[in-house]
Amino acid sequence: TNNGPFVQKLEKKLANYLGIENISLINNATSGLMLAQKALDIKGEVITTPFSFIATAHAIDWIGLTPVFVDVDPIYGNMLTSLVENSINDNTGGILACHNFGFPAEIEKLETIAKKHSIPLIFDAAPAMGVKYKNKSITSYGDASVLSFHATKVFTTFEGGALIAKFASTIKKVNHLRNFNICDEESVGGPGINAKMNELLAAIGLVQLQHLDKNLEKRKKRHQLYRSQLEGNKNIETIPIPSETKYNYSYFPIYIKSGKRGRDAVFTRLKKDKIYCRKYWYPLIEKHPYYNEGLSFPNAECLADKVLSLPMGNDMTDTQVCKLVKLIDSTL
Repeated sequence: TNNGPFVQKLEKKLANYLGIENISLINNATSGLMLAQKALDIKGEVITTPFSFIATAHAIDWIGLTPVFVDVDPIYGNMLTSLVENSINDNTGGILACHNFGFPAEIEKLETIAKKHSIPLIFDAAPAMGVKYKNKSITSYGDASVLSFHATKVFTTFEGGALIAKFASTIKKVNHLRNFNICDEESVGGPGINAKMNELLAAIGLVQLQHLDKNLEKRKKRHQLYRSQLEGNKNIETIPIPSETKYNYSYFPIYIKSGKRGRDAVFTRLKKDKIYCRKYWYPLIEKHPYYNEGLSFPNAECLADKVLSLPMGNDMTDTQVCKLVKLIDSTL
């Protein structure tokens, strides 16, 4: 069960698919974010986003580091690089940015800032499997990126994930840390955890990978259908695909212009028909009691109050998409 043949085979196939060299399969993306910070020896404060799944901040806090939140852009919900630079001080140990909804963060600007201040840059790329930026896998950027293979993602091993790093030395550390930091049969390099992917999950991944491109194409068509069906509703904003990006269509978030009142009305109406959407991301991470610093993040707060992610499952039909949109139209 330790680094078995299916795990090794999936690592090689994923490295080939992504066009990268240094990869380690893990039990989930949260573990991956913690391992990346440990392997890169980050200390002190980590600059991150309040507009993400709670695991982004947990992965910082759980290993004794301090999350420092900065506001996001008003369209894609990715960190504003000007605020990242302004937040760097002597206690800053690294940057943990998100590719929110799989849309690329301001990659080049973040890399420039990280290099200028000699601090590691990690990307929480949980939903970004298959996304390309400037014809390269989005995982090619930064010092490390972490993908999620949870059951809700476009590529799944049911649970699981992958950590991709710029340098082979980082992956070597990760491979020790994910296996209790055992270096060889008689020595341990310090504290570690059990974050290995098991053979069963890897076997699922090997099958899933055969269908990934076909599923991404289906999701693209579903995405386009949603967009065309929603065009006439003046109370809804859809998010454009960023330039120089090959998207994986992992999410279809909409912004409801009437804000929290309108968003919650749509959410409740759809739930009545057993159509389950998600308020990604509401409430903001820093609104939870253990992160509440009393700070203001106007862009993130605005997005959190009006965002609703619509279903994008591979088994959805065109008829279901059209029915869902009619229900939204009748509510707003």
